[in-house]
Amino acid sequence: MSFIVVLSGPSGVGKDSIIEKIIKKNKNFFMPVTMTSRLKRNNEVEGKDYLFVSEDVFKEKIKKNELVEYSTVYKNFYGLPKSSMEAGELSGKNIILRLDVKGALNLVKQFSNAVSIFITPEDIDQLIKQLNARNQEEESEIDRRIAIANNEINAANLFDHVVMNEKSKLDETVEIILDLILYKK
Repeated sequence: MSFIVVLSGPSGVGKDSIIEKIIKKNKNFFMPVTMTSRLKRNNEVEGKDYLFVSEDVFKEKIKKNELVEYSTVYKNFYGLPKSSMEAGELSGKNIILRLDVKGALNLVKQFSNAVSIFITPEDIDQLIKQLNARNQEEESEIDRRIAIANNEINAANLFDHVVMNEKSKLDETVEIILDLILYKK
């Protein structure tokens, strides 16, 4: 039976990089594409990184009950379309997701075959450096993300596992996560 891995953690902690490496190392993972109402960044690809929709379209999806879960993060809607989740289930592979804290905890309540992993930064200074290095947000937005990150880190104990993503140790972080989900689930 396949299972669901839900990764969560503060913005800039490296969730996307971790998932990318997990999928490269183990082809038995499928990542459903989530939906957002935020604007697409220059480096993002429609249908790969997210399904980008307007706020009105997103609200219509909510109204029609077409999402497994959704929440508002940084003034934008994020959610997991049921169709994306079904595609993952049909693939026969294990599903791996990147969700905010609220979405992750909500999803784990819905699926008994889900395991939740909170990715924490080495320290808040490292997270600030990572967010600044992205060059994608204004300083006020980074400040807001750091404030939210502190709240999210306080919720880490609600997850099945907590893994630190240390600077320059991404491969080790990936190995720890694979050990957790493949051998100790």
